[in-house]
Amino acid sequence: MGDQTCRAISREMLKPGDHICTERWNGLYYHHGIYVGDDLVIHVNGPRKRSAYSSTKMKSSSSASSVYHATCQNNGCQKGFNCGTIKTCLDCFLDGHSLYVYDYECSIVRQYVIQYGGCIKSPEEVIEFATSKLQRKDFCAGYNLLVSNCEHFATLCKTGLAFSMQSIILTAKTVAFLTK
Repeated sequence: MGDQTCRAISREMLKPGDHICTERWNGLYYHHGIYVGDDLVIHVNGPRKRSAYSSTKMKSSSSASSVYHATCQNNGCQKGFNCGTIKTCLDCFLDGHSLYVYDYECSIVRQYVIQYGGCIKSPEEVIEFATSKLQRKDFCAGYNLLVSNCEHFATLCKTGLAFSMQSIILTAKTVAFLTK
């Protein structure tokens, strides 16, 4: 997924209004958000189930997430595992992983946006829309890995269309596998 729709970017190249992402679980999927400037990102977290495993992992893990969430000094960062639309610092969003920018010039993405009548919004519009969602928990209540996730949120902010290339590609691969 990342090779097709995301390209690596340095922090210095980031611009407010960029749709950014970072890999999770060794690139199995990507987490998406909107960079709003001042090292802050607005993104959606799905509901998390607490388990003995997850609390043990948080206490004993040397991963970046336990370090960032425990010691983050950025006052604009909503630490922890809140459900819904949240604002965190870039370090907490990246969780120790690489930074990518979503490539709206990628042919598959560009074709989807054109086909369904979307358009790339100005950085100001993207930030205004993402910020307006901060006080609402609608993405938490309706969170669904395939039809309403962090990528749906970021593409909605950027184009007016809620879609997820990860979900579209996964669904297509699953259908192809099942119909063999």
